Order: sequence, then C-alpha cells, then structure tokens
Amino acid sequence: MAEGRCYVCSEMFTAKDKDAVVDTLVAHMMEAHHGWVKRDALQTKNTFAECPVCGAAVGKLYAKCPSCGADLIEQYARKTASAYAH
Repeated sequence: MAEGRCYVCSEMFTAKDKDAVVDTLVAHMMEAHHGWVKRDALQTKNTFAECPVCGAAVGKLYAKCPSCGADLIEQYARKTASAYAH
C-alpha cells in the first residue's frame, strides 16, 4: 500500500501503489482545489522549462502547452502530488 497527502487540505489517500496514489491525488486536487493549484502553477517560479508530455520548450507561463495542448496545470498537480506520495 502507498499513501499520499493533498498539499492543500492535508487529506490522506491510500492506493495499491505510488502511481495510483498520484492519480488519486491529482483527481482530488483538480476537482476540489483547481483554483489553488492553478494559482500555484502559474507562478513564475513554477514555470516548466519543457512540457512534461511532449518535451517541447515552454519557458513561459502557459495553462496549456503551445505545442501539444497538454494541461500544464494538471501536470503541475501531478508533479506536486508525486512529491507528497510515498
């Protein structure tokens, strides 16, 4: 079993492995805390140098990748959730 904690509300989640916990955390954060996650994702210090999905250079504040259209807010939630899952 793996566990993870929402960095916004501190709610704990468990699942069979770390990937499943990250998926659960991302779904929770995007549904319950989308505004909070969006605000954090669109801060200059959290800018992606390249898209985690397609690898294209991003380097600016975008909500969606200009190359492939991936939701960079969700990708930020995924990156953050993986840091809070073990």
